[in-house]
Amino acid sequence: MADFRLRQELHGHEEDVRAVCVTPEGALLTGSRDKTIKLWREGEDGAYVEDKTLVGHTDFVSAVAYAAPGLLEGCPGGAVVSGSRDTTVMVWDLQSATPVQRLEGHQYQVTAVLVTPEGDIVSASLDKTIRIWRGGQCVQVLEGHEAAVLCLLQLPNGDLLSGSGDCTIRVWSGGKCTHTIPAHSDSVRGLALFPNVGVVSASHDQTLKVWTLAGECVAELVGHTALVYCAACTFDGLVASGSEDNTAKLWHADGTCLQTLEHPSNLWGVAFLPNGDLVTACSDHVARIWTQAADRAAPAEIAQAYDAALAAKKEAAAATKQESGCGGGGGGGLPAGLKLEDPAVLLQPGTRDGQQKYVRKGGTCWVYAWDAAKAEWDKIGEVVGGDDTMVAGSKWHNGQQWDYVFDVDAEEGAPPRKLALNRGDNPYLVADRWLEEQGLPATYKEQIVQFILQNTAADTGPSGSRFVDPYTGAAAYVPPAPGGSGGAPGGGHASGSTDPYTGVGAYVPPASSGAGGEGKYGVTGGGADPYTGGGAAPTRHLPAKSYLIYDQVPARDAIRKKIAEFSAAVAASGGDAAAAALSNAELADGGALDALLSRAAAAPSSSGSGCLADADAAVLSKMLSWPAAQLFPALDLARLLVLHRAAAEQLAGAAGPLASDAPRGGLGSALATACAGEPPVPAAQQTAVRLACNCFVQPPLLGWVQSAGSRVLDAFAPCATSPNKNVRQGLATLLVNYAVMLSKLASHELEFKSRMLGLAVELLNSSPVDDVETRYRTLVAVGTLAAEHSKVRAMARDLGFLSLADSLRAGGGGKVAEAAAEVAAKLRL
Repeated sequence: MADFRLRQELHGHEEDVRAVCVTPEGALLTGSRDKTIKLWREGEDGAYVEDKTLVGHTDFVSAVAYAAPGLLEGCPGGAVVSGSRDTTVMVWDLQSATPVQRLEGHQYQVTAVLVTPEGDIVSASLDKTIRIWRGGQCVQVLEGHEAAVLCLLQLPNGDLLSGSGDCTIRVWSGGKCTHTIPAHSDSVRGLALFPNVGVVSASHDQTLKVWTLAGECVAELVGHTALVYCAACTFDGLVASGSEDNTAKLWHADGTCLQTLEHPSNLWGVAFLPNGDLVTACSDHVARIWTQAADRAAPAEIAQAYDAALAAKKEAAAATKQESGCGGGGGGGLPAGLKLEDPAVLLQPGTRDGQQKYVRKGGTCWVYAWDAAKAEWDKIGEVVGGDDTMVAGSKWHNGQQWDYVFDVDAEEGAPPRKLALNRGDNPYLVADRWLEEQGLPATYKEQIVQFILQNTAADTGPSGSRFVDPYTGAAAYVPPAPGGSGGAPGGGHASGSTDPYTGVGAYVPPASSGAGGEGKYGVTGGGADPYTGGGAAPTRHLPAKSYLIYDQVPARDAIRKKIAEFSAAVAASGGDAAAAALSNAELADGGALDALLSRAAAAPSSSGSGCLADADAAVLSKMLSWPAAQLFPALDLARLLVLHRAAAEQLAGAAGPLASDAPRGGLGSALATACAGEPPVPAAQQTAVRLACNCFVQPPLLGWVQSAGSRVLDAFAPCATSPNKNVRQGLATLLVNYAVMLSKLASHELEFKSRMLGLAVELLNSSPVDDVETRYRTLVAVGTLAAEHSKVRAMARDLGFLSLADSLRAGGGGKVAEAAAEVAAKLRL
């Protein structure tokens, strides 16, 4: 096979190119995280140029498909069908570049779309369903997958294939599931028709598989070192794949890797042009065309510049790794990107059979594998050679030069045995050969394969060298006050917040050192290292262990003045609403309002009785029924009161459902009103979300926010894209608290966790670089959710959190980069 060489780079998108589609005439369609779709056509000079840009989706475009002229109504010149994270499918007239249909029905992101020869549109979604659309209407919903549906393919006989996060491929005929194939050990991310053979599937388990149309696996393509996102095939038996390991690979159907095309970042899509050229969609905002034809290849200077840019990127990454001490140092030259951990990690159980940990003991790196049957970590061997630190021929074994030579402890008490291999070797063949040479059982094969894959993996980037636990008394994190830093552990206080009563200043929590037990100031970690006998295990960002609270007491005079002002406005509004205005007696010095203010101020310290007298409760109930524009003082007082057990019991009893049409005066209706304001009232949103965060502290209201969880998230969802930083930070804090609650309950509510992950994606995408606190807390929430559940990790990967985390990790130092590195590491388990 002639090698593929760079032909052209297509610049135009402002963010990741998430999808690519080729038309029969050789035009290209690309969909991007920048919410647009672009049409590229080949000019007379052979260069592709941007022809049209389709604008209309409100979130990133995740899938594109082409429909021939006249196949879809209203599109005589051809159509584009697109799916987006905004949950919609859109149909575009290609001639006018305008949308002609918006198909609504999916609950979560649309992950795949296709158009049948009959003109039906088929869409898949993270909501686990497949929808069939005809004439702009949904005519059928296919259900059965147990996790997100990630890819679709129609067979020549009309049957439909779907791949899912439940690791299966389903075959659908006549709207019924006729066969379920347990295809991979992780999510099935991509499907491609393989002419004259069957189908190729791409998976998060880092492999591709070739299947006959009868459902028999006839080949496994092993070589990628990270999630495989996509696949494409040619009529002459060539397979292309794209992966998170920053490469596209070309394969023969028998599993032989023919070529590897390196890219600056991970690949979301691959497709072949009618002339055999390959198109790759990359997260560096660029689509690229590669060709085997010498007359279409880019000039030598362009190819050289591309190679030089890749080399510079590698050198920068290597320098970063060297500075961090991760990979390339110690242990005789460790593989690049290897994450070394302290022996204390072996105190925690593994998450899956065969999971591996690399532990530094003394000056040596040892690899351990989790044996689920024995429920213990087995020492596998010492890592003595690696990728970036080893020049060709620097390792010798049995008179032969090798790229890698590992010491493997195969038998307890016996000397380690040497395992040698070269780059590009098939790990399964290496494992077979080695086990036969050593006279060891074939049952060790999978463990040896995983050992090889992980020790020769592409760089996954070092974790931050400094770890800070945001929820412990040691090395405690506290959000900085404006212009400075300081704070308290456990209490999550939004930094740089503006006082809604005065318009200036901020709620700046006092610095303190929380301690003791689990509660609002929980302490975790610590203890001596059982292997060395000294030192404490380092604290880390993940998982969160305690609830974050907002306990700052506002200035009494400011809030009292604002309440009096708002009461007058309510009285002047007339009608039934005017009845909720406070009376002169309630507003008088020493009256019920003053009593309420005193109880609220004392609530965080649990001083005083906490119980509200009938008159005080009546004042609060009136204020909680005010319109959104006048609501935030009442929410702010409630935020403090719910921290006291007795007051929390009273408020929980009258909370009511979280709905704007619920009886007025309770927490439920007040929170719903604050969230539903049109236009939004940032002060109301800010105080409402902080109140919701504080409801996790006392059991009576904890049960309320637990049972109303879905309604709470739905109500606060608009906060994810709020232009107000304090509102976004509040929602991030709410996600942390729900994550902590679910971990304490060992809850397996996957639908709810999926909704949380969706909001987390929105928060990370909408928060600017300088909004450190929102990004940090959101990452902590995601990492806490993913800590103990493989299905949650799969959902997070499906939502693109790996690329988000890697981007945040590479974007600079500080706690955001450190937390992002830990999230990425958890998602790769």
